[in-house]
Amino acid sequence: MGIVGVGFPIPTSDKCKLIFGFYYKPLPTTGKSVGADFGMKDAYLTLSTGEKIQHPQPLKHSLKKLRSLNKALSRKVKGSNGWWWCVRQIARLYRKISNQRKDFHWQLASKLCKKFDTIVLETLNIDGMKRLWGRKVSDLSFYQFVEILRYKCQKHKRLLKEIDQWTATTKPCSTCGFHNENLTLNDRQWTCPECSSHHDRDINAAINILRAGMVSVT
Repeated sequence: MGIVGVGFPIPTSDKCKLIFGFYYKPLPTTGKSVGADFGMKDAYLTLSTGEKIQHPQPLKHSLKKLRSLNKALSRKVKGSNGWWWCVRQIARLYRKISNQRKDFHWQLASKLCKKFDTIVLETLNIDGMKRLWGRKVSDLSFYQFVEILRYKCQKHKRLLKEIDQWTATTKPCSTCGFHNENLTLNDRQWTCPECSSHHDRDINAAINILRAGMVSVT
């Protein structure tokens, strides 16, 4: 990003009016594509390259302080100076949590756009995930990250592809295509009985996500 300043003389005055504008230098193309699998256990985002990215989970790490402040608030007389002090502290902490989460998402989106021309994700059933994992889903905020990534991809002329959530990506072997119907949520590593390839569950899914996305692109 750069800044351009233009000066205009002001009539009947010895002063000058400055107008500033911003311009963005497009990122160079990389010729690389990546599939990304969202997760709740081992990693927040697993890439088809094998990289696993952890989420800072700011809400989780601030829960103790939040509970302490809410407990203190419940002991104050509503409307008193002490009560308002607690309210401001809670609001400040929630704002800090939100800013930490957004900062992580912006940085991650920028990193992906710098490294890859095409990014393939799997559409998530957020409401269903909230029923299963509740607060953790809100802390990870998958939807917010996807929206930030979509904005970044549009800005830098990257292709963001989202495959359908019902596309088989977890059970198929990314080497030979064999479907492991016996795979459970607890199975983080598995070996294909057909070709003997050993898989990390999330990396295997990310590779399948990439392939499914690239088929629909071509």
